[in-house]
Amino acid sequence: MPPFADPTRGGTISSVQPMPIGMQADKYLTQCAASYEAFAFLYSRTMAEDFCRRALAGYRELLLYDAPAGSMILDVCCGSGQWAREFTQLGYQVTGLDASPAMIRLARETAPNARFLVADARHFHFVKAFSGIFSAFNSLAHASSTEDLLLIFRNVRQALARDATFAFDLSMEEAYVSRWRGRFLFQVDGLTFTLEPTYDRTSRIAQNQISIAGLVDEPAPATAFRIYQHCYSEDEIRNALRLAEFRQVESFDAEDDLGIAGERGRRFFRCR
Repeated sequence: MPPFADPTRGGTISSVQPMPIGMQADKYLTQCAASYEAFAFLYSRTMAEDFCRRALAGYRELLLYDAPAGSMILDVCCGSGQWAREFTQLGYQVTGLDASPAMIRLARETAPNARFLVADARHFHFVKAFSGIFSAFNSLAHASSTEDLLLIFRNVRQALARDATFAFDLSMEEAYVSRWRGRFLFQVDGLTFTLEPTYDRTSRIAQNQISIAGLVDEPAPATAFRIYQHCYSEDEIRNALRLAEFRQVESFDAEDDLGIAGERGRRFFRCR
């Protein structure tokens, strides 16, 4: 893992660029994980808590309707553990995996009754172990190609018990075009950070430009970096799921079908 900056101590980190032609996906995703090392604490206290609160009912409806309490659930790209916390409180045995060690450290604090692993979603291996698998908050958009997306889907397919459900959400282009713009300011525990999202329709690459600094009365060295996502079409997603041998795929609009306000263009998928 490349050096990273702890946002509670200040410092700097290099920008993570979209994967250039010819660059190995392993190196690109390692760089993405390094960016989350710097951002993990602030992400956990703000956006992760907010989305979990708003989308929890949707995931309960899609994932848990046929998974009895006490069964095993896998959280792919688990982030800082909010979903694992909620599902363990509902009585499920939760395992979470994420490529960022900083996220996993936070997840173990957030959900002490869950099990967590530092792991690359393209390379994990379980065999028919889980009664449900999910990946929340557009996490799979960090896959840099449809080939990587397919690797993840195949791992999930292998890890699912017979007739179990895989649920995830991804932002469609409608969401990126309509919402990935502007400048947003947050303040958490003596730190202030700004988030400036943009989206390029030609490359279908979205980026968050993130700057972190201390408050006026608690100065700290500035940190600035970018985190990138790739926009996949529903056809690309469905094709990768088909190649991974999912035979039943349903999709739902976050606002129209699941009632999650402010999330038009985000689609939830339920697969078997």
